[in-house]
Amino acid sequence: MSRLTAIIWVLVVGIITSFHAEAYDRVASIGDSSPASAEGDGASVYNKLVDVIHAMDRARHSSTKIVIRPFARSLKETADGRADFHIPLIQDDGTPAPEGLAYVMEADFGQTQFIIYSRKLAPLDANTVTGAKTIEIEPGHESFFPFPVKVTHCVPCSLDKVLLGRADALIVAANVVDPLLSDPKYKAIHRALYKMFPIRALVPANADSTTTRRYLIDGVRQIKGTGELWKILQTDAPYADWQP
Repeated sequence: MSRLTAIIWVLVVGIITSFHAEAYDRVASIGDSSPASAEGDGASVYNKLVDVIHAMDRARHSSTKIVIRPFARSLKETADGRADFHIPLIQDDGTPAPEGLAYVMEADFGQTQFIIYSRKLAPLDANTVTGAKTIEIEPGHESFFPFPVKVTHCVPCSLDKVLLGRADALIVAANVVDPLLSDPKYKAIHRALYKMFPIRALVPANADSTTTRRYLIDGVRQIKGTGELWKILQTDAPYADWQP
């Protein structure tokens, strides 16, 4: 083989290898409240979802391109067909999927615990919180509550307001606030379970998503069977009634 032929062959192999390296079976869009890289420290829920998708790929001998988008953009791009599925979305039984999207009900990613954070001097639970005057929540969760709520764009600020008696309660997912309670200044905060909500993936409603649905359903089933899903997300743990 001549030197020129060898060089051409190396270039051809390189091009083919590069093509295969970039060929994915699907695109997954992870919705983030603030744009982040999939190469993060693994601590956030978004990076945990990256780990879940990688685990499903290993179980299914498959490959998924992962993009992380601002939450609303992720939903829209998936509805438009620019991603094969979006994850996560907390499902409220009384509210349909966002426009252009459909829940994959058979893929069970576990449940998230919504916790009522109030003051120990005026503790609230799932029954008594309905009578509170000022309850703050994160954006997008208004439909979860059959009583008046106020949206906050600063969860730590709202927790401080509860501590100072300027708000009666803050109701958000446990993984959002529980880590903050290690600060001694929050020892006067009271925790109580409001409700458990299922975590879902969504696919475009106006496209044939049969293959994507099968990937999600079988992938989740397989990594649940090995315990890997719980190890990553820990979303099936029962509510623990601990207090700061």
